[in-house]
Amino acid sequence: MGLGGGIGASRLWRVLAGAVDPARLTVVVNTGDDLWMHGLRICPDLDTTLYALSGRQDPTRGWGLSDESFRCMEALRGLGHRVWFNLGDLDLATHLLRTGLLHDGWRLAEITGRLAAAMGVRARVLPMTEQEVTTRVETADGRLLHYEEYLVLHRASPPIRRVLYDGIERAKPAPGVLEAIAAADIVVLAPSNPIASVVPILAVPGLRDALEGTAAAVVAVSPIVSGVPITESGERARARSRAALLASVGVPATASGVARLYHRLCQRYVLDTADRDEADAVRALGLDPVVLPTLLHAGAPAKAIQDAVLAAV
Repeated sequence: MGLGGGIGASRLWRVLAGAVDPARLTVVVNTGDDLWMHGLRICPDLDTTLYALSGRQDPTRGWGLSDESFRCMEALRGLGHRVWFNLGDLDLATHLLRTGLLHDGWRLAEITGRLAAAMGVRARVLPMTEQEVTTRVETADGRLLHYEEYLVLHRASPPIRRVLYDGIERAKPAPGVLEAIAAADIVVLAPSNPIASVVPILAVPGLRDALEGTAAAVVAVSPIVSGVPITESGERARARSRAALLASVGVPATASGVARLYHRLCQRYVLDTADRDEADAVRALGLDPVVLPTLLHAGAPAKAIQDAVLAAV
C-alpha cells in the first residue's frame, strides 16, 4: 500500500500497479489540499491519483486529463471572474458528480470508490479522512492562505512562517485505512511534498500510531533530487513549495533532510543517483539507503523502482 498525494505519488502508484495485481494495491491519499470552488468540492490529490491509475492523466502537465479543454474557465473569465485554479471541461464532470453525491448523503470514501470503478481503476483508492481538513500556509506578512492558493495563485513565492492543518484534530481515518495498514506487506511513503501531502496523512489521529505499529516493511522514496535543472514553471513552483514548507519545520530541502523527517517510520529509503553523496547520512539515521534513478517522467526505468520497493519484503 502507499501513502501520499500529488503528481510524484501518482506516477509511482502507476508503476507499482504495473508490478503487482492492482487489486492488491491500496493507496491512501492526502485530502488536506481539497477546496470548495464554484460550489464544487475539488479533491486535487484524489483526482490526480484516479486519473493516473486509469491512464487518463495528462503526461505533460502531470495533473488533469489528457485531451482536455478549458472553455468553461475561459467563459468564466469572460464574465469578469478571476480564475486562478484551472478546471478542465472533462475534469468538471468528476467534481460535479462528487458534489452531487455529497449533497445526497454519500461519504467521500464511497464516492471515491464509485469514481474509481467508473474509471476502470482496480486499485483501492482511499481518502485519508472523510472529515474536511484544510492545509493553510501563514505567510511572513500575516496572511493565511489555502495551500493551493499559495502554490497556484502565488507560485509559492511569499515567505512563510508556518503550516497549519485546520480540522485535523476532528479528523478520523477514512473507513478501511487502518485495516489496510494492518494488512499490508509493504507501506510506501510516496515522493510527495512531505509537509503538504504526507504529513497531513500522518497527522490524522491514529494513523501515525498504526504506521509505527505495523509489521509491514515501510519504504520511503525521496521527493527531492538535487542538481537536476527544472525548466517547467509548474515544477519550479512545486520545488519552491517543498523547500519553503520544509524550512518552516526546520528541515533542509535535501534527500537526507526528508529521510530525517521519516526515519522513525521506515526502514528503507530510496534516493536518486544525483544524491548518492547523501547515502551515508541516510545510513547514519538507521535506514537502508537504495540509490537509483527515480525521475520517472525523465525516463528512469520503472522496473528498478519496482524492484527497490518490492524487495523490502
